[in-house]
Amino acid sequence: MVKHFYLYARKRAGAQAVWYARFRSEEGRIGSPVCTEQVDRDRAQQWATDFLLKGGVVAARRPKVPTFEEWAEPWWDYERCPYIAEKLADGFPMSRNYASLRRSHLQRYLLPALGKKRISELRPKDFRDLKLQLASRGDLAPATVNGIIGTARIMFGYAVKMGELETSPVAPVTELKEFPRERGILTAEELRALFAAEALGKVWRGDLRHFACNLLAASTGLRMGECQGLQVQYVHPQFVRVLHSWSDTSGLSAPKWNSARLVPIPARTSAALSQLVALGRWGDLQPEDVVFWGRDRHTPLSKSAILRQFKKSLKKIGIPEEQRSVRNLLFHGYRHGFNTMIRGRVADEQLRRVTGHKTMAMTDNYDAPGIEQLQDVLREQEKLFDLKA
Repeated sequence: MVKHFYLYARKRAGAQAVWYARFRSEEGRIGSPVCTEQVDRDRAQQWATDFLLKGGVVAARRPKVPTFEEWAEPWWDYERCPYIAEKLADGFPMSRNYASLRRSHLQRYLLPALGKKRISELRPKDFRDLKLQLASRGDLAPATVNGIIGTARIMFGYAVKMGELETSPVAPVTELKEFPRERGILTAEELRALFAAEALGKVWRGDLRHFACNLLAASTGLRMGECQGLQVQYVHPQFVRVLHSWSDTSGLSAPKWNSARLVPIPARTSAALSQLVALGRWGDLQPEDVVFWGRDRHTPLSKSAILRQFKKSLKKIGIPEEQRSVRNLLFHGYRHGFNTMIRGRVADEQLRRVTGHKTMAMTDNYDAPGIEQLQDVLREQEKLFDLKA
């Protein structure tokens, strides 16, 4: 039997305890306590019954509205975030790296500024002011500020979708205008200086790992994480299979956009990879050994180590740090350079298959190309990366 009210005694200093009643609403929620002013339980029971018979109504106690900090506690935690769980269940790619970046935005910028406010109190002005404050610091690019506010936009947009809030306080906040710098690319002469036969000793100090890693990126357009995640079992004489990407924080995962693919490699790159694998750094070669090993057979060279050697090698061929910065020459520039050099020489569809750009996803639904379907790309790679003066 459902009780319409509950009684409890509340002690008072130097006096008899007095009885309070809590009434159940029609929706089944328990309301706030009401003092019966009775010290006898039976009389308190009668008082509460009379109160109900006279039509007495007590507003139900509203659930406590959490602070932004309390509400956001599971957000972007890969194992506990409902948004991530739903995305993964729906078949959308969601990497741990992406979640880690968003959680960093939340913990470093959003919560220190707005974490103590209740989510019902947050207004567009709060996020507009935060955007302007971050933009005025001078050490954050517009794209970074947009990313931080975008993290909140995703969170509150999802809250509206799930019925937790009626409107998103971030929705009206506009983005900063971005002025992305054009990525610099190396010239053919600079590529020859980096990867000619004699460059291994002169430029890369005999370190075949760094030499082969950079050559692979330059001649195929692979992302750094995809180079790091390459395993011995996926290296073949004419191609590599890209099934993984590596993050120094979260380890192996699927490549960006789940773009697993087969990528042709020119003879120079194939030879360098074969020599590196043949070194057998760990003795008994295992299929899951990473090609560009770091501290152990399953951990590749770190991002910082690769970038450090990349800059040193550019300096060796006459591109000092100041010039590198002005030209905006980055490791990712290999990818831009490869795309620039190959585009127009082969069909765009073939190029997309090799680079794994997002727009290739629809094509993947219909067929899975083999190396014989990418011979045009391989021929152009051979021309560009024979590296003869």
